[in-house]
Formats: sequence, C-alpha cells, structure tokens
Amino acid sequence: MKRLMFLLIFMVVSITLSIQVHTATIVTDGLISYWTFDLHDVNDGIAKDVWGENDATIMGNPKIVDGHLRQGLKFHGTGDYVILDTLSNFQSRIGASCFEFWVKTSYDNRNTIFKVIEEFCGGRDQWTGKGWGIHLNASLQGLNLHNLPQGGGNDGIIPKEDYFLIEHVRQSDNICGHSARGYPMPISDDKWHHIVYMYNWYIDESDTAKEVKAIFINGIRKSSEVRGIPELPELPELPELPELPGFPELPRANANPGKLIPFTQPVYLGAINDNGKARRYFRGVFDEVRVYDRMLTDEEVLQNFSSGIGLAVEPTEKLPTVWGALKARR
Repeated sequence: MKRLMFLLIFMVVSITLSIQVHTATIVTDGLISYWTFDLHDVNDGIAKDVWGENDATIMGNPKIVDGHLRQGLKFHGTGDYVILDTLSNFQSRIGASCFEFWVKTSYDNRNTIFKVIEEFCGGRDQWTGKGWGIHLNASLQGLNLHNLPQGGGNDGIIPKEDYFLIEHVRQSDNICGHSARGYPMPISDDKWHHIVYMYNWYIDESDTAKEVKAIFINGIRKSSEVRGIPELPELPELPELPELPGFPELPRANANPGKLIPFTQPVYLGAINDNGKARRYFRGVFDEVRVYDRMLTDEEVLQNFSSGIGLAVEPTEKLPTVWGALKARR
C-alpha cells in the first residue's frame, strides 16, 4: 500500500511539473515583435504582430497549415514570402539582437531565411551591399569573393545540406567588408526545429570593438563566439603635395573599428530582398517568429523552446484534479 501511494505521489508530481513547463509563457523582456502565424492572427494578407506594432504583409500564396504551436505558414518556394517592414533596433541601430523561429523543411537546394542587400558602399567585396542574412543548407563557395560581380545571383554561396550560414557586412567609414560563416546543423529532416540566432556588437572597457554570436538549436547552445574587431592601422602622415591643377586629393587613413551596418530595407522572411526585389524563395513552414532587442540567456532560450502556449493564458490542470483522476483509475 505504501509503495502504491509513493508511486501515485511521484506520478502526480511528475505530471504537475510537466504541465508547468509546457504551459510556461515565452520570455517578454526585450521582445520587439512576435508573429504566431495562427489562423486568428492572419487576415486579408496581414500577419498580426501580437506583441509589437510591426504587422507583416504576406506576399504570394503561402498556406496556413498545422504548425509547431497551433498553426504555421507554409512557403512553397515560388514567390511566397512575408515582408517584415519595420523591426525597431533589429535593423535601425547597431546593438544586440535576437532572431528566433520554429521551422520545418527538407533539403531543397539552398533555403534563405532572410537576407537584405542594399546600395553598394564600396570596398574589397565589390558584390556586397548592406545588411546581413541567414540561410539553411548553404555554404561559401571556394572562390575569391572579391572578384564576384555586385548583386545578381552569383554571391559566392552554394547549396550544402545541413549547413547553417550567417552573413554580415561590416563598414569602416566608406570601406565595406563581408564576413560569412557556416555551421553544420542537421535540421533539414522535415521535422520541427527551434532556432535562435543572437548577435551583439559593442565597445569594451579597453575601447576595443567586440562582437558576440550564439546559435541555439532546440534549446541547446550549438555555437558561440566572442571576437575582438581590430582597429584599422594608423598610417604615417602623407607629405604635403604641391598645388597642381587637377591633382587628385590622396585618401587619408582612418582608425575607426569596423562595425555592422544597420539596414533600412525591409526584411523579407523567406526570401532575399535585393534592393526591393525578392528572390531565392524558401520552401518549408515557419512558426512562432520572434525578435528581441537583446541577447537571451541559455535559461531563457530553453524557456521559449519548452513553452507550449506562447503568450496565451490557458487554464492548467490543478493538483486536486490530477489526484482525483488518479484515484478514479484505481
């Protein structure tokens, strides 16, 4: 009898803890925008931002289907995408940001989550514009990127199954430089995966520019990096030049650290925004897309991953109810 009572109490505690975890709401500290893509949050081609004021415009003909949580939005890879028009500090200022989403996709060539390309700003990588991007099943081609043409489809990125590619463009004054890095991520298995990418750029106490990156898959930190961004070297003063008609002014060196450039074009979820033109469309299902203006902790990422209700407030089973149900089974 005592053994049976112990087992019953253990079951009650386990079920109660499981319910509490599943019914925990997502983190709202620093939350900027949240698109559920649930049926009741999509109307007349508009996906409601259930937290902020950044309602999104749905383009093409994506379908509302079963999602990770209630419903999600299925993209067919042929003209479907969502315009996330304004995203507060996610695109308007340099600083910390966090992009989080649930996704289900299979290997289908290179799949773009988003990428923004704007006007050319010069520099060694002649094809780059402003902004940054995230791709699934993609890697850098083994070519000299400096010789690639600006814009167009040839951006040095090739399909690579189960790779997660992050792109950034950094600028010092008028000099642009492109950086990209791939990470092995076996997530193209037509199952739901929770992805969180976080980035921060800041100046530390020693006046050195630093960048922090972190990637989480299904609540687990898969990659993290803290790197100092060196300042450009000081060059000796140039000698005075005689005043000659039409003599060009020589460039002067600058010692500003390279930093990310915030983009002003809208983010196209599920496509590249190439100066206002969408291309390289995503094939798969998105759900629970969120943007934060800070980096989340490991515990907060796990909380969001474990949440089964998002922001919803739903009644949970109380301990007496569970206990009563167990007694009724005896």
